[in-house]
Amino acid sequence: MNKAALGRLANEVRTDFGLADDQPFDPFRWSSENGIPFISLREFTADEAAMRHFLEERPHVWSAALLHDGRRHFVIYNPERSPERTRSDLTHEVAHFEAEHDPSPAWTDEGGGCGGTTKAMEREAAELAGAILVPLEGARRSAIRGLAPQSVARRYQVSVEMAEWRMRMSGGYEIRRRARAKR
Repeated sequence: MNKAALGRLANEVRTDFGLADDQPFDPFRWSSENGIPFISLREFTADEAAMRHFLEERPHVWSAALLHDGRRHFVIYNPERSPERTRSDLTHEVAHFEAEHDPSPAWTDEGGGCGGTTKAMEREAAELAGAILVPLEGARRSAIRGLAPQSVARRYQVSVEMAEWRMRMSGGYEIRRRARAKR
């Protein structure tokens, strides 16, 4: 999907939830309403070695995964992330589902990282999740008005980095710059 199609899909997801451009997306509500459970790794397994590896020794290599057990979809996630990062991680998995990406068996690469989708699917999910979390118009308006990314991050309950990225990608900073140059 191209960025325009992903933007339209993000708007559909947000509209289905009755969200205005200035309201945060709640992936836990999405989970509940769509019957796709989010399960923390601590709840998913009692395997101490796996928990130690993914939650203590190498927590940075794994955030979340959309899985299908033959009957239903579910998401397993790393509960050791910040609330903002968890929101982003879970929305990324929501994006995989909404974009109709087929979950493939998880694998671990030589560097210890996890994956199971193509790079193109990951790019799509990242773009879609960003647009669901911080919608284009909200990001653009915020950048044009000169709002601080920290303020936008608080409004949408995302990281400052996510807010900055969405504001930059919206074109709002360029619109603001041009308007100031005309003065």
